[in-house]
Amino acid sequence: MLRRAKDERRRAEGVRRTASAGLLVAVGTGVGNVLAYGFNLVLSRGLGPGGYAELGTLLSVFLIGSVPGMAVQAVNARRLAVAADAPSAVRGELVRALRRRGLLVGVGVAAVFAALAPAVAALLPSVTVGGVAWTGVSLAANTVFASYLGIAQGTSRFVTMTALYLAAHSTRLAIGAAAASTLVSPTTVMAAQTAAWALAAGIGRLLLRDEARIDAAASQQEARVGEVAGRQEQVTVAAGRGGSVTEVAGSYAYVGEGAGRSEPAAEGVGGHHEQVAVGAEWQVGAAAGSQAEDGGAGGGGAAVGRVAGVGGRGVGGGGAGYLAEVLRAAGGLGGILLLTVLDTLLASRYLVGEDLGRYNTGGLIARAAFFAPSFVAMLAYPRLARAEERRRALTVSLVLTGGIGVVGVGLAAVGGNPLIGVAFGSEYASGGGFDLGGHGWLFAAVGALLALVNLALLDGVARRSHAVSVVVLGGIAVEAGIIVGFAHSSPAEIVTAAAASALVTASASVAVCLSARAVPEVAAVAAGEAIRITAAPDAARL
Repeated sequence: MLRRAKDERRRAEGVRRTASAGLLVAVGTGVGNVLAYGFNLVLSRGLGPGGYAELGTLLSVFLIGSVPGMAVQAVNARRLAVAADAPSAVRGELVRALRRRGLLVGVGVAAVFAALAPAVAALLPSVTVGGVAWTGVSLAANTVFASYLGIAQGTSRFVTMTALYLAAHSTRLAIGAAAASTLVSPTTVMAAQTAAWALAAGIGRLLLRDEARIDAAASQQEARVGEVAGRQEQVTVAAGRGGSVTEVAGSYAYVGEGAGRSEPAAEGVGGHHEQVAVGAEWQVGAAAGSQAEDGGAGGGGAAVGRVAGVGGRGVGGGGAGYLAEVLRAAGGLGGILLLTVLDTLLASRYLVGEDLGRYNTGGLIARAAFFAPSFVAMLAYPRLARAEERRRALTVSLVLTGGIGVVGVGLAAVGGNPLIGVAFGSEYASGGGFDLGGHGWLFAAVGALLALVNLALLDGVARRSHAVSVVVLGGIAVEAGIIVGFAHSSPAEIVTAAAASALVTASASVAVCLSARAVPEVAAVAAGEAIRITAAPDAARL
């Protein structure tokens, strides 16, 4: 009775903390999105429809290139979320490994863009080789920044996460305002915004440095466990295979129902999605003996690296495993971002002059509707990675994301040209050419529908499922086929095709994620650490 009451109090406290974090993230990301939108607004107003044509295309390329950064953020957040109950030494080593790998991915992105710059410039006649190359440099800094966002998100450091988001976009807005007032080239704008991402990444390194530290007291406690090296303690796991886990001197072996048969540790403990029955407890005690991998914690962090999976298939994963997971996540996230800009990229091949500039500005409306509910997915993602919390988090997130989208489409439909004139300038709302005010609601609908697809994709990343990614690839093929095939003679045809494709893709994606079931993932635990792991919704840490 006492334990149940204590667990209920802890759960109520967790709900209150989640509500406070939700309000903070909602306000912070909302302000951040306004700042990000302001960056585009000041440039579109300053450069006009003709001048914004090239910059709008480069910003679309930047958005696609930010996919690796988004994947790094998602993977970092997932790995830290499932390691929430791991000892401090394990988590500190994991954070340090994630920081290094995020930096390496950023350098790789810059190198790829430098190599592909001539090809991209040839494919998109409105941009230059220099503009594409500097976009890659900016993306390198953006990827490192996203890595720290993921660390903050996975450790539920929502205040820090919000601060980083605001720091990046406020600096970026200042750069955009300066560029618009001096009428610099689009290439210079892409180069200058590198400073905003680099500054925010540096702040992230500073604010999250404590997450990479190893608690000295905890490490000493783990070291004392080494005194009982050689002693065997069995761990009974109430799982589908119904056996027990035996740890001997820092290594795990799975003992099946038949005596004497053993299997690798990663299969039974750290790596796979082991289904744990509701209420099952793991009481892991044992001997330590091996040093933590990849820098470890010296003598105090015994058995941390191998047991926790840093360098293996468990919580941390090796460098190759990390890259593979980032690539898988990028496949889905890249698809959704490509969908958000596919119509504008194709429009740059079929439209010219002010029509292209107005269409690119319409793309800003779509992106505003896409990113407006981003705080919902950002807050829900750690819970989507935990099977016992996923269903409720997914349902609430879909309702909130859809509701925000409906409001956005309604505002665009009612506002029309007056709203366009206030937001972008009278030259975008004036007669002649593409009527942006009359089609603004279609752009908003594209963004709102793709926000639902994005949420479904993040749910898939959290479950390590690729089903929604396949749906997104199908949506890309459908939209590209329709626009390239016949719907490209006018801006109105292109945006209508994009909206229809987004509707089909969103319907299929939401259906897939609602019908999917998540399997609890068990994070391995360092030797000597006692921890209760359960699939019950009221589970509390010991």
